[in-house]
Amino acid sequence: MEEIQKKKAKIGKIIKIAVIVLLIIIILIIAIVAKYISDRVSKINFKDIDESNIAINDKMYNEVSNILTKSEYEDIINIILLGSDSKNMYEQYDGNSDCQMIISVNPKHKSIKLISIPRDTAADIEGYGTYKINYAFFLGKEELALKTINKTFGLNLKEYVTINISSMYEIINQLGGVEVNITKDEMKWINEYVDMFYEFSGNPTQKVTKYGKVTLTGEQAAAHCKERMAGTDGDFGRTKRQREVFTSLLNKISSQGASQMSKSIDLILSQVTTNIDVAKYMMKLPEFVANKDAYLNNITSVMVPARSYSKEGYVKGVYLFRPNIEKAKADFIKYMYEM
Repeated sequence: MEEIQKKKAKIGKIIKIAVIVLLIIIILIIAIVAKYISDRVSKINFKDIDESNIAINDKMYNEVSNILTKSEYEDIINIILLGSDSKNMYEQYDGNSDCQMIISVNPKHKSIKLISIPRDTAADIEGYGTYKINYAFFLGKEELALKTINKTFGLNLKEYVTINISSMYEIINQLGGVEVNITKDEMKWINEYVDMFYEFSGNPTQKVTKYGKVTLTGEQAAAHCKERMAGTDGDFGRTKRQREVFTSLLNKISSQGASQMSKSIDLILSQVTTNIDVAKYMMKLPEFVANKDAYLNNITSVMVPARSYSKEGYVKGVYLFRPNIEKAKADFIKYMYEM
């Protein structure tokens, strides 16, 4: 009996030691993860906005509750990417938001939606009146941009990422360029604009010498994302080109090894301004990495509002894209929550 009690006591000590070791391991893992997140957070330019002043539609779930559970709805990530057209690569607020792209990630369907809002869309901008929707960014930075977009289309966007299009070349060059399909006209206009970006970077100027499927340098890709000249479908073509470059960028980063991917993420984070809780999304990263092929094979690229239910024309000498707002709202819900 005494021998049994000694054995039980010994086993009890072993279990206690094992539990302590396990706790130490867990603490170390948490510390490593926390250090990893902290290192990345330190690279980001955080800028909060007043969520009570961005016209969030708090009743959005009521519009999709017939197809999504509350948990599924809350799992969907909707972030708006604001690309400034500032000619000064060191001052991103010295311009309008010529790229307004909602990035919608749906874990249930393992899908990514890239939804461009045309820059010339007519909108009521607080304190200014009816004008191009992208002008809100110039007048009131991210807060007024989100407020104008939410108010116009009844959305609930809260999180943003802002990047100066003029500085994106550095990210793409580190990745070795991006592969896209370009037309002969697009090649012509890339070469027309690209000198400006090579002046920014200080790299030797390279012109694009062929069209079709090509690999663009960062400077060439930046020019491709900005141009909206004749023969390239103007701003509608530009929103499409922005989505194509972004998709190529996603695929390029996802194909990298862990070490190189970490460097790419670090560089991207150092170039953006955001109000995103990066720690929250770092915890979701393993799920995305484990299913990255499913996500990358399920990317939808669209423009909302669509041309099919919008009118184009001049109002008091200003070109505006005037959509049927109700149809646009239905499209946003479809792409952000239903598909």
